Amino acid sequence: MSTKVLICDDSKRARKQMARSLPSEWDIEISFAEHGEEALEVIKAGDAEIMFIDLNMPVMDGLSLIENL
Repeated sequence: MSTKVLICDDSKRARKQMARSLPSEWDIEISFAEHGEEALEVIKAGDAEIMFIDLNMPVMDGLSLIENL
């Protein structure tokens, strides 16, 4: 069973770079979010076991996301 990874960053380039930096041999499913509110929806849907979160984002920043969790 694949591990569900969430990459949350307002920069599309940063999201892609982070995804490319993960080892290809890992059995993972990657989801993306542009800000904390989108990330909360992914988390509520059960699609995140490991998260990489940017701290500075519009709408809801990374620290607010962590507080909401």
